Amino acid sequence: MNMGKTCCPSDAPKPTMVNVGGVKVGMIATGEIFKKFYEAGKKPEDVKKEELVKEFSIYNYIPSEAQNEYAEALMEEYRKYCKEKSK
Repeated sequence: MNMGKTCCPSDAPKPTMVNVGGVKVGMIATGEIFKKFYEAGKKPEDVKKEELVKEFSIYNYIPSEAQNEYAEALMEEYRKYCKEKSK
């Protein structure tokens, strides 16, 4: 019986849908990771793809054979994040 409770705490990170090779994938902690990079002064051109994959792999499963596709998608999302922050 549910008793009105949800499966996850209300403060749990919400997934962000990211287009990875034409497929929408839910990624956890996107905002937190991007905020960390942004506050460290890292511009999109300063962030290495491997760094993104490593950081996101802490919270998300990223198949080894798809790391490049995930890295490309996450770089695009970080560019959008930085552009939005600079407005």
